[in-house]
Amino acid sequence: MERTEKKYRKNFRMIVFLLLFAGLTVQAFSQFSRKLPSSTPRLVVTIVVDPLSIDQLNRYRDKMEKDGFRKLMTEGSYFNNARYDYFFAEGVTGITTLMTGTNPNIHGIVGSNWYEPLHDTRAYCTADADVKAVGGSFDNGQHSPRHLLTSTLGDEIRLGSRLQGKSFSVALDADAAVLSGGHLANAAYWFDNESGTWMSSTFYMDSLPGWVEAFNAKELPRTYLEKTWEPLLPAGEYTASLPDSADKTEGFRGRTVFPYDLKKLSYLGRRRENLGLLAETPFGNTFTEDFVTNLIVNEQLGKDDTCDFLAITFSANHRILRNFGAHSREMEDALLRLDRDIAHLLSFLEREVGRENMLVVLTGSHGISNDVKQMTSLKMPTGYFNPHQAMTLLRSYLNVIYGEANWVKGFHNHQIYLDHVMIEDANINLYSMQDRVADFMLQFSGISHVMTAHALREAGNSSPVFMKIQNGFFPKRSGDVFVVLNPGWQEKDGGTNITGSGFWNDSHVPLIWYGWKIPRRTSFHRIDMTAVAPTISYFLKIPAPNGSDGLLIDELLNTKNK
Repeated sequence: MERTEKKYRKNFRMIVFLLLFAGLTVQAFSQFSRKLPSSTPRLVVTIVVDPLSIDQLNRYRDKMEKDGFRKLMTEGSYFNNARYDYFFAEGVTGITTLMTGTNPNIHGIVGSNWYEPLHDTRAYCTADADVKAVGGSFDNGQHSPRHLLTSTLGDEIRLGSRLQGKSFSVALDADAAVLSGGHLANAAYWFDNESGTWMSSTFYMDSLPGWVEAFNAKELPRTYLEKTWEPLLPAGEYTASLPDSADKTEGFRGRTVFPYDLKKLSYLGRRRENLGLLAETPFGNTFTEDFVTNLIVNEQLGKDDTCDFLAITFSANHRILRNFGAHSREMEDALLRLDRDIAHLLSFLEREVGRENMLVVLTGSHGISNDVKQMTSLKMPTGYFNPHQAMTLLRSYLNVIYGEANWVKGFHNHQIYLDHVMIEDANINLYSMQDRVADFMLQFSGISHVMTAHALREAGNSSPVFMKIQNGFFPKRSGDVFVVLNPGWQEKDGGTNITGSGFWNDSHVPLIWYGWKIPRRTSFHRIDMTAVAPTISYFLKIPAPNGSDGLLIDELLNTKNK
């Protein structure tokens, strides 16, 4: 009897042990299985900083948070030699090239604006008089992707899921939001400078969702503009920037030294306030991140096996660069603050979606040229090209040669537009006039190359400069004569500096992949930015955007089966 009881107790203990072991095994397997990457990402997030250069990440890296840019660079695949392969870089052309997998000569967005000879009008890249504002002021609401001629990554994700996958885009600027979202986005949201709210247009919706209305009701821009923009770090730690004694550009109403009392600077008198000032401060990026995290939660992105898409553009740095210059303490402070926003966003995404289920791609809309004033103070070769003065002289020259007439329609994005109708009516050879204009423009200081439209239509020139210009040439929207400035020179007219060349500083951007099956890797191989969209499409097992001609990134292809 005693022996039987001992045997029973032993068997009982063995059964309990086995059950406990089985339970722990199931629990461990369950936890492990939740960490396994899905066969394809459940959420693709593109983060574009407008603009961002490799130099910035290198100079400020030691001061960055461990969970922001540094986490992406050290735990993801970091490509140091990614470039946009066309001249006359603007934020909108970079964003569109990234999302379409092709250059402006195919997707048609040759700049933020252009002249259309057939209609004798100046066109804005996202302007659409047939749509109306939703949730904001009338003038800021007439935007759609109607000028975009190809599909985008977001479009193909929607089509590949039979419209079940969700697609959203967010940016302070309407053009960035619209062009990154594409034609089939569930919504594109941008900041309305007048009301201080997030808005959209009737191209996407008839009214704002309730959660957006509730977010707008918080009036966060006014809260941010109550702040004083002070250095994030002690003043002595901004050693990676030029001292405040170096010449700067505009600043805030002429003020170019910390601190900046935003409440005072945003006050316009008679109880009027400039809410748009928020977009010229680092808090504009933080405000964007605030909205994005609310969107992810309320739209339930990445919560099922159907892939969703989210395009985010952090646009405030563009204005800060224009106001203070590339090597200013303000620019350094803005990027360090953005680093904290990126860290918060990554942490949020990993909690909500899981690192194994999300694919994050971070890059810049274009690189950054050094500020002319700052470089002049250091006696570097640099200067401004003033197109207004140049066009005045060009018109006088053409009047002497061809007679009194308004032969020149305008100068947009480093391109001279001639009046084709007037030239044809006068029985003048268009190509001959283009050549005369090109020869005349070469006499100006700061101009490196001049190329005519008829030369771009002809094959045979394989020089790097020619190929870069050709990649940005779209006959129906591009000009007659293209002006390339010397490296270090910038276009200036009416106080606005335009980053415009295709040389190293303007075209070179960081490209970082993170999450899902992406391994840790640092690469110095040359990557054309047209490769991003088709590579993501390959991971998702869907067609690349229909105009895409970019090559897949070989170094990432072996991640698919890991």
